[in-house]
Amino acid sequence: MSSRSTDIVFLLGAGASVEAGIPMSATMIDNIESLLKEHRDWKPYYDLYNHVKSAIHYSAGLKGRFNDEVPFNIETVVNALYELERNEEHPLYPFIASWNSRFVALADKDFANVRAFRRLILKELKRWMCPVDTSKASYYEGFASIQRELNYPLHTFSLNYDLCMERLSSLQFRVETGFAGFGPSHLWEWERFEQTDASPDTLPQVFLYKLHGSINWKRDEGKNLFSVEQIEVVDSDAMDVIFGRDFKLEAADPYLFYAYQFRRATLQSRLIVVIGYGFADSHINKMLTQALRTDEVRRVLIVSKCADDGEADTRKAEIAEVLEVASDKLIVEKGTASSFLRQDGLGRKLVELIPQPKDSPF
Repeated sequence: MSSRSTDIVFLLGAGASVEAGIPMSATMIDNIESLLKEHRDWKPYYDLYNHVKSAIHYSAGLKGRFNDEVPFNIETVVNALYELERNEEHPLYPFIASWNSRFVALADKDFANVRAFRRLILKELKRWMCPVDTSKASYYEGFASIQRELNYPLHTFSLNYDLCMERLSSLQFRVETGFAGFGPSHLWEWERFEQTDASPDTLPQVFLYKLHGSINWKRDEGKNLFSVEQIEVVDSDAMDVIFGRDFKLEAADPYLFYAYQFRRATLQSRLIVVIGYGFADSHINKMLTQALRTDEVRRVLIVSKCADDGEADTRKAEIAEVLEVASDKLIVEKGTASSFLRQDGLGRKLVELIPQPKDSPF
């Protein structure tokens, strides 16, 4: 069975990088709570964090959601801090008669503590994205193996800020990120992803679309985007990432372009391979749902850490409910990102999983 470059699309979530030493959202929360109790730079924000956490749980409780049903994670916390930090600039400010008096005391003058706490979290996020031992991400080399087997560029969409995919890039294996090089003289260009007329010899091996930004992205004074080789020069508060904000679609390049490309790629694909994504992003879910509903044979392959077939079936049913599609549109592969990407002949296996039209003679 043959396949084309548009047939298989990859979507990477935070779980894809866990084995590379980059923590998941739940682990980040645990780490922050430990820092708030033990580290002197974090202790001043202990009460503020508890107040924000309690408010998030209270809000969820009003909607009938309690315990594990409360959508509490690192992004929820930072999103709350971001909205609170806006203070008088928030469009809802004129409708708020008065702030909670305890919160005002914890936030300090002009909500300076809110701002400082959010920046401290972003600084820690940057550190989390830069594990000391980068060799732990060697399983990402599985993408190079897949590409060599398929012999066409892979279209990989990532919700992660880390550099695990970019580290695959070399003279023999090019990962296209939209930049011709590093620094402000090499600004992001959308045309680099539209190389349909290029010869096979000049095409990259991977087109990488970082839907939520990257820790090595920066903007110049004209708001033009570029990437840097040494992330130390990027201030944690200046990282161009969509982190901790509910509005995931920014009205600026490259975010709208990447969202459009993801929609187009999923609608053209026959198999969408999902690794490490928890199906908690409503924008991504809606596009996956649309892709599955517009083609009766299109399928989503989900790599999920399940102990057995029963757990895999349960996971499939949960995801089907979230996406509001029939469970037979989904395929659950038991395992982790590492075990999945280290398989021999994975490219051939994916081609074999590509569904054929019902009227196909093969």
